[in-house]
Amino acid sequence: MNLVTIFYILNAMLLLLHEIESAYEKEWEILKIPGRITFFLILHIPIILILFYGLLEIEKLSPLGLWLGVITGIGGVIPFLVHKIFVKRNERFNSPISNIIIYLNIITGIVTIVLSARLLT
Repeated sequence: MNLVTIFYILNAMLLLLHEIESAYEKEWEILKIPGRITFFLILHIPIILILFYGLLEIEKLSPLGLWLGVITGIGGVIPFLVHKIFVKRNERFNSPISNIIIYLNIITGIVTIVLSARLLT
């Protein structure tokens, strides 16, 4: 297994954990996403499919897989940007486990971006 695959898996796992918490925290209310839980869940169908497909492709080190690695890495940075900078709410996404997930996710996201981009060039 390649190093980029390991970081992709860690990043994707942390993203999925964050999304589980997002459902608990009713993130659709925080971000004013219409459709409540129904649309929120439907929105995650293509996201989860892309995460799984990206894993298959990144393990092959295909160009598509490496691009999906960059995109997934960016996805790992987004929870930090949203919940710690742009839409910061002290009462939400601020428990110790939430902070661990968010900060580990930005680290694995950045590493996934760097490793994927390096292999693309």
